[in-house]
Amino acid sequence: MPNLIADLDHMSLLALGVAAALALIILLRWTGERVVAPQAAAMLAGDGGYDHAVAGSDEHQPVLGRIAGRPGREGHDCTAELVPDVARNGELRGIWVLVDGARVGHIKPGEMDAFNAVMDGRPARCEAIIVGEGGLLGVRLDTAWPPRLD
Repeated sequence: MPNLIADLDHMSLLALGVAAALALIILLRWTGERVVAPQAAAMLAGDGGYDHAVAGSDEHQPVLGRIAGRPGREGHDCTAELVPDVARNGELRGIWVLVDGARVGHIKPGEMDAFNAVMDGRPARCEAIIVGEGGLLGVRLDTAWPPRLD
């Protein structure tokens, strides 16, 4: 067996490596879900209403479909992480909403200041639900208004 590997040229070894990696990716996709734990330590307080809609989720339909599949009437429960996008000069450009480590939308521009005041420029997390809305998937956050830490 050691002579077999030594006899292969570099391109053959590369092709074997790529084939093995693809096989591993396919196996992992078939056998389990991808779940990334939120990194934010701060938790936003919720009111149980899940009535705060995330903007821009229509641009992230493939990601939402991968995470939630086809959510039932009650939706797909998850944890959302709100991550401020700050420019080098310190200006807040936006607050991204991530689920399972993937971007699924953003906080509406008119609400960014209220969230950022509570988050103080640091990431925070809250409970969320992915629901079907008019043929598209959307994300709704369980946050009290005005936002506050739990």
